[in-house]
Amino acid sequence: MSRTRYGVGPWAVATPPKTKAFPTRPDVETADVVVVGAGLTGILTATALKAAGHGVVLLEAGRVGSGYSRAASGLTGLLVGADYRALEAAHGRKIARTLMSAVAGAAGTLATGLAKAKIPGVGDTRPLLALAEPVKGWDRDAVARTVAGLTAATVTGTAFAKATTADGGAAMRLPGVGLTEPSRIVTGAITRLAGARVKVFEKSRVTRITFTRVDATVHVGTHAIVTPRVVICTDAPGALAPTLDRHVRGFERYHVLTAPMPAAMRKAVALGSTVLYDAAASVAMTVTPDGRLLLTGGDGSLLTDKQRPAAHVQRTGQLMYECLKRFPAIVGLAPEFGWSTPVVAGPDRFPLVGPHRQYPHQLFSFGTDRDPALAWLASRMLTRAVGHAEEAADEAFGFSRVQEDRS
Repeated sequence: MSRTRYGVGPWAVATPPKTKAFPTRPDVETADVVVVGAGLTGILTATALKAAGHGVVLLEAGRVGSGYSRAASGLTGLLVGADYRALEAAHGRKIARTLMSAVAGAAGTLATGLAKAKIPGVGDTRPLLALAEPVKGWDRDAVARTVAGLTAATVTGTAFAKATTADGGAAMRLPGVGLTEPSRIVTGAITRLAGARVKVFEKSRVTRITFTRVDATVHVGTHAIVTPRVVICTDAPGALAPTLDRHVRGFERYHVLTAPMPAAMRKAVALGSTVLYDAAASVAMTVTPDGRLLLTGGDGSLLTDKQRPAAHVQRTGQLMYECLKRFPAIVGLAPEFGWSTPVVAGPDRFPLVGPHRQYPHQLFSFGTDRDPALAWLASRMLTRAVGHAEEAADEAFGFSRVQEDRS
């Protein structure tokens, strides 16, 4: 029996980061657009902007594509399982419906976009089966979704028994989840980025951004790049937009990938291509094409590097226990990987994408949830914003949604 590998994601092991380096000293003084941050959202945004005819400079403090984008769970669209009634109460039906609809369609949009761009790793789309017990009001949540024009179906009785062997008696079926290979997507996106001839500079930390009414100046050490538009894809505001920190929340999310299940165990679990979401435990579960259980969730407080090793062991055991409660047939199944990713999101867990009135030349993307589908969605919104071609739905993802947090 192999030992559990803690602190490393299986997708990054299967598809290691690139070894070819990009230049490390910016040698340009002006650009149409400067993109800051070369995680998956930044890479996709820079490539899309270049394809739209803009002269683009992409700056990364570390190595391009070497961050947490590769360490995601691989499941996309899990936000469709969020509490819809709470979302509608906070923002109104129009915005709540737009957010849910966009997230539900993001996995399919990602698949289409990656296929067109010839980027591998998209995987497949899957329904989410959100277990109802012991969550109160789940049936009212399904009704509220239906009234808002969203797709939601209650599954009870014999229909539930046919849908899953999980311990429980009722669930809500929602479309829009997907299974991907994040590291392959990042590697493919980097290859496409290089082919697009975007001017990329890594190990080029942006120390500050100054701006006037006319343009902005991006400072990388002693070097400066003047541009009319800066797109910040650093996931969190940090030092480049400190006044926006109040709009985001950080947390740690845990993931487990087990050893392949024996045929009899896989038949007993019978998840197939469904994602089961246990809202009471905040854990999503599915089976990979090679018969492994993939678990993600158990969100907790952000950890320091010193805290992570012990937390990985403890939370891996916890996620396996939560899965065992729903599927007793997995007794004896060993985890092969147990790891975590820090995640940043808006107060409602949905991304914040677009401009902010305090920063006249900047666009932002925060809280894409380490989700390749949301990264793709954000990159399209940012590209439209730079080209002044925003769609009506884009506004729902903007900062106006969280203005109640102003102080």
